[in-house]
Amino acid sequence: MLLNEKNYLKKVRPSNTVIVDIRFVFNQIVSMVEKEQIIVSNCFVDQKWTDSRLVWNPLEYKNVTWIRLPATSVWYPDTFLYNTADNAGFLLPHDSQNVIVSHNGTVFWPLPLAQLRTRCRMTIKHFPFDEQSCDMIFGSWSHTSSLIHYRFWEKIPELPQYTPNNEWRLLAVSQSIRQIDYPNWVEPDTFFEINFTILIVRKPLQAIYNTVVPALMLTTLTLVSFFIPFGQEMQIGISIMLAYSVFSLRLSEDVPSQSDSVHLISLYLTICMLFSLSAMTWFAVVNKLREKKRLPYWMRWLALDYISVIVCAQNMHRKAVRVAHQSSKTSSTNPSSPSVSVPLQPLLSPNPTESANHIYHERSSHLCRPSATSVRQSQDTSPSSPVWVRRPLIANPSTELNGSESKKMKNSFRQSKNTKDSSASKNQESLYAICIINRLVFLLFFLFVVVFNIHTWFFYSRALKTKLLDNATLWTCFDESRLTVVSCNETI
Repeated sequence: MLLNEKNYLKKVRPSNTVIVDIRFVFNQIVSMVEKEQIIVSNCFVDQKWTDSRLVWNPLEYKNVTWIRLPATSVWYPDTFLYNTADNAGFLLPHDSQNVIVSHNGTVFWPLPLAQLRTRCRMTIKHFPFDEQSCDMIFGSWSHTSSLIHYRFWEKIPELPQYTPNNEWRLLAVSQSIRQIDYPNWVEPDTFFEINFTILIVRKPLQAIYNTVVPALMLTTLTLVSFFIPFGQEMQIGISIMLAYSVFSLRLSEDVPSQSDSVHLISLYLTICMLFSLSAMTWFAVVNKLREKKRLPYWMRWLALDYISVIVCAQNMHRKAVRVAHQSSKTSSTNPSSPSVSVPLQPLLSPNPTESANHIYHERSSHLCRPSATSVRQSQDTSPSSPVWVRRPLIANPSTELNGSESKKMKNSFRQSKNTKDSSASKNQESLYAICIINRLVFLLFFLFVVVFNIHTWFFYSRALKTKLLDNATLWTCFDESRLTVVSCNETI
């Protein structure tokens, strides 16, 4: 009798203005398609309205106050999800679904669990500590506010059976309703928009473990490169740069690209790449200095006297001082003139004629003629054996004539030897100074890595402002650990 085609037309509104109460129950975050900026969620959308054509007297029907009718056999509002990501935006009943009708004409339509795909504009500037606010906007597709008037069933949204997500944590939900005027609509009227907003924050453990930890290991490997030979340093540096490039490409496939901002992990990887590039440049400079083996005096003085104390390298300073003392001691113990001796040669022979000829030959060979006493003594002692006499080179008349040239040769020999000792000492000091400066650069790089990582992953995340502080929105906060609604002050 209620659904008689003569008395009831399911395609016609029950009255001029139908008041529809709507309730949104958020159930689960299924997934977040970040590349396409789409959120997939499960939720219940319940609607209630009054149809005056479905009224009966319970006394006439054995005191029956509630009945179930097929949802497709009664009129229902054309509620549509405005920001849907596909063509399934209408909330349509199926043949197996029922509506519950009261004797006073109230129709209750509990829509079964619906999987909604909605567009969600993502802000990834603070990834992986990003906080996303996603809206689900409902409203009538063809009825204006004068024909269908929406209002909330409950003032506060409910989360009775929420299922936590592995990647996202639900912070709060809110609901609002407003009237929107569409200038291109044929009627001069407004539409109701019911906005359900969920505030979610990313759980950063997975992103940190998959991206930040390997990048931190590569940065540590760059620091270790300070203690290996130069050729291997460059090979490790090139491998590290390639690894950073792979991480950047892998990250760009999962995170949506935005031109208005660069997310935190991409900025972190870029700084790590610049850090490795700076280290490789420094390795090349140090290798060039080692090949040159000579630093300016002021640089050696600064490194050996002051920087060595800062980097705890006093042993290198002591070694450099010891080398300098040894060099000065060697130069001070050098003789003023080198000793030049003439090999021993026989002075006399048994034959006087040969002896005279030999004496003449020795005179020409920078040896002096022996005295008569020495000749007589040699004849008395051993007439048949020659006598060997060594004479200094300066006794030669020809040497006396060229005395100035001899002094110049002696001075040049002494200066060349002192110059060699001084050059070796400076080269050794330069090598010690290079080692000290290299240790200072290592400490600076190490401090940069420690401070940069602590600030990024401990202080930066806590300094971010949450949207819960927005007083313009009335949030209902949720605690996933207790699965209950809590005060937003506790969440903040």
